[in-house]
Amino acid sequence: METMQKVRTYITLLAAFIFVSLTACQQSESTTPIKKNIEDAVFASGFIEQENNYTVSAKIDGIILSLPIKEGSQVSRDALIALLDSDVQNNQLREAKVVYEDAVENSAPNSPQLENIQTQIDHAKKQLTFDEENLRRYEDLWEKKSVARMDLEKVELQNKASQTNLHSLQKNYEELQQSLALQEERTKAQYQSQQLLLKDYRLITRQSGTVIQLYKKEGELVRRGEAIARIGSGAYLIKLFVSEEDITKIDIGQSVAVNVNTYPGEIFGAKVSKIYPAFDENEQSYIIEALFDELPEKMFSGTQLQANIQTNSRKDVLVIPTEYVSRGNIVTLKNGQEKQIETGSKNNEWTEVVSGIGEQDYIIKAVN
Repeated sequence: METMQKVRTYITLLAAFIFVSLTACQQSESTTPIKKNIEDAVFASGFIEQENNYTVSAKIDGIILSLPIKEGSQVSRDALIALLDSDVQNNQLREAKVVYEDAVENSAPNSPQLENIQTQIDHAKKQLTFDEENLRRYEDLWEKKSVARMDLEKVELQNKASQTNLHSLQKNYEELQQSLALQEERTKAQYQSQQLLLKDYRLITRQSGTVIQLYKKEGELVRRGEAIARIGSGAYLIKLFVSEEDITKIDIGQSVAVNVNTYPGEIFGAKVSKIYPAFDENEQSYIIEALFDELPEKMFSGTQLQANIQTNSRKDVLVIPTEYVSRGNIVTLKNGQEKQIETGSKNNEWTEVVSGIGEQDYIIKAVN
């Protein structure tokens, strides 16, 4: 009997506890609007990037024979990044060199082709000298009436033929000399072009920096235009993506509260340093840059982050807890009446009340 009495007493107390608990759940929490000093801010996501950041890409197709760098290593200006297989190009360069050297020999004054014509010119000059002397002799004889007119004309024709032959040979020499010189220039250009192409098989840095990322490995095939490595140097920048409706609120020098993913829970200060003038089609946002007031201890290019850009500071702003605002900006008064309010800025904690209720109004939180 005593045991049964204890059980009945326990059940009665448990029922009373459940009743009290249910009654308490039905009573919603209430509050009144209060005035606070608030900071208006624009939210933006982004990442960290070094000021001088560029990608080393292949200019030709090839197999990577050597990749003498590692991620995180320091490289100096004109340092070798990658060496591509260039056997075919080396053969073409050797062939171009042979053709060029042959053209240089052919265009020299003592080349066989030019010497052959020069020999003919020398012979033609001697013939012309002989014919000119012979013409003068016949002219003297003609004046003395010692030769016939026909003989004089025959000598004159021979002299003109010698002159024509000499001029023709000299013209041939000049034309051949110009042709050989042009051929030398062309083969030289081809040789130099092959030399430049060979340089494309050696990828070098444009400036010193840190190897941020490697995209290829030794032995891999790389296509023209494909990235092999990314190099960075200079100051660490914060790049932020800002929506179209917020970009007009941003100015140079505004304070930025930055939460870096590699330092969860920590906030770093920064200042807006640059606003890009054009809308970025790829990101579908405007891009701005900011500089850290003080750098985190360890920095990694590409680290993702979130930021709040302070755009305005206001005093005595009427606010209510955001959790008291239902969809459609509806609040519930203590008497159960629902009322729509006009809101301003808001975050997860507070919502600005522009109009609709005042400091004297009690509002309740919706029952879960």
